[in-house]
Amino acid sequence: MNEIVENQKAYLLSCWLPSGTFRLAPKNNQINPYFTNLALIALVRMQEWDCVRSHIEWYLHHVNADGYVNDYRLEGTLEVDTGKADSEDSYHTTLFSLLAEMMRANEETAWVEPYKDELIVLMQAVARLQQKDGLTWAKRSYRVKYLMDNCEVAKGFADAAHVFSMLGCDEAAEEANKRAAACKAGIQSMYSALRKSYAVYDRSYPGWRKWYPDVTSQAFPILYQMARPDEYVLLYEKITKAFPHFDTFQTGDLYPWMAIGECARLMGDWSRVDSMLTTAAELYIFGPRSPYWLIHESGRFVELSLFSRPL
Repeated sequence: MNEIVENQKAYLLSCWLPSGTFRLAPKNNQINPYFTNLALIALVRMQEWDCVRSHIEWYLHHVNADGYVNDYRLEGTLEVDTGKADSEDSYHTTLFSLLAEMMRANEETAWVEPYKDELIVLMQAVARLQQKDGLTWAKRSYRVKYLMDNCEVAKGFADAAHVFSMLGCDEAAEEANKRAAACKAGIQSMYSALRKSYAVYDRSYPGWRKWYPDVTSQAFPILYQMARPDEYVLLYEKITKAFPHFDTFQTGDLYPWMAIGECARLMGDWSRVDSMLTTAAELYIFGPRSPYWLIHESGRFVELSLFSRPL
């Protein structure tokens, strides 16, 4: 494992709190369960089981009376519930994806068994957000169907099916599979052949000069494998035409969006992957934009670094 990956592993572990979850950065006072779910997949890859398990357990212990999980802030060592979350659909479904990755990598399931009922509560909470077209609202109080959220939801439901199957919860697994299929169909209904793009949300289509959320959203059907076969190359060509230098972070956004590097990897664009990794180290990890380097970006960086470039 190379030096920079070890550096980022140490960075991630330095954000691990005594309660079991992670802060957004070593000196950041925010706890965002969604970003933590995304970040810790990198630690699964590196077989850091204990910290991943501790966060999953923390998450399940912080489900509120409505069935959802909020963001927290640190006041000294005290974790204070902010009473709000950026979304309600993606938080739970990315937790299922993290748990599924953990269970695939480490087939020990005994520690998950006591949480079967809690996991069903999570699925039911997302199910309450899912509409007849298969798509989910971001929150009960924010009835918008985002493309990015729904790509995470469709994958999360599929991962939930895997989790429930491994736990012997066949009925829950079947429901999760059906919901995943419905969500994927809903995502594909967001595609406009005329515009050659997906709706960013509802029926609002991207402006190709706007990086977030317009252009970044178009990477998500690639990233989560939700597009039809003929759409992948077309979408990626439009992304790279609109922002040809995203790999050196020339997007107008101070945040790095390492997730788009994963999209480049899936499309076989290794020159941009290599460029993104090099520039991220120079600009974010050791450079002037370090305040914008948060755990989920570090996690994506590690994941990209661990993939071997094809010969």
